[in-house]
Amino acid sequence: MKEKNFKSLSDYKEEVHRCSKCGICQSDCPLFKLTGNECTVSRGQFIMLDGIIHGKLKMNKNINKYLDLCLKCNKCSKVCPSEINVVDIILSAKHEYFKQSLIGKIYALLESKWIFNTGLNLIKIISKIFHRKKITPQPQNPTTTAVYFGGCISALKPHITDYANNLLHKMNIKTYDIDFNCCGMPFYTTGNIERFAEQAKENISKIPDECEYLITDCASCEWAWKQYAKMIDDNKLNKLKIIDIYSLIEKNGLKFTADKNYKVTYHKPCHSENNSGINIIKNIDNVIYNEMVGFDDCCGFGNFEHPLSLRDTKPIRETKKNNIINANADILLTTCAGCIISMSIITRLKQKTKRLISFLAENCKSK
Repeated sequence: MKEKNFKSLSDYKEEVHRCSKCGICQSDCPLFKLTGNECTVSRGQFIMLDGIIHGKLKMNKNINKYLDLCLKCNKCSKVCPSEINVVDIILSAKHEYFKQSLIGKIYALLESKWIFNTGLNLIKIISKIFHRKKITPQPQNPTTTAVYFGGCISALKPHITDYANNLLHKMNIKTYDIDFNCCGMPFYTTGNIERFAEQAKENISKIPDECEYLITDCASCEWAWKQYAKMIDDNKLNKLKIIDIYSLIEKNGLKFTADKNYKVTYHKPCHSENNSGINIIKNIDNVIYNEMVGFDDCCGFGNFEHPLSLRDTKPIRETKKNNIINANADILLTTCAGCIISMSIITRLKQKTKRLISFLAENCKSK
């Protein structure tokens, strides 16, 4: 397992120059559509970064403040005619500021292995005291092998990991019980690339060589795992297939029945690559699906680590909150841990907010 050289901002000189300043990104940037501030969209940020690359500007807290506003939703890259990976470039710039700033040193301490992982492990220990494992037998003739990655929320709800593994067994998939660390997404978004790479190597090392799939239920965790390949050169990682559990449920035709009648709506996370979540919900007996306006609009959580950015992105969350309320549903379902925090804690919705996998485990029976 070898760590790759992370590309610095200067390595992206050609990509930044390739930006034609056409402004198409403005039509899809959630923050620009609400604020009209050119510095919040990739076109405006690339003008500043081009100045840094050519020595006309220096990276400072004011430029970093605008970089912090990037939600990492990747919507601008999807419509960019030049196919520029905007998020990678912005994170490389944030990494340079992270290394030189006081706030970067503070985050490096809080995100260190000894503080962050120790805190998470303590939560796991406490949760397991009250948890009794309920795992069905492994399939006799499995079609494939996999590990389930439950993310940090699994530390609080270990029964969800049991449920996911049991679903995979029902789909004739052999699973390995692995105690993973956090995917490292919080480190990546702050610009703490070295810590993200360290976390990646530890998680990869825990996967058995014969394992074929890594399966997760969180869109952001899935995205983080797919970023590992940019940091780590490893044969095991290169052949590992990373997929969300909802795609497998849909592919295998599993059906569910809710324990009573529910009206639900769904928020599609920015990092979700398909509509499997919606398709599953629509096929649950006793569930009425009310689609909200802008169901796939960003919830505004992509810069959660910066309180001032949360203030600036408040209009996004308020718009999302109103859309959820107008959907007239009892429960809001989503497939991203960050989105749950944004909508249930920060936005303070009256509707109950749940991970789809939690809803299936706690409120439904599979057929």
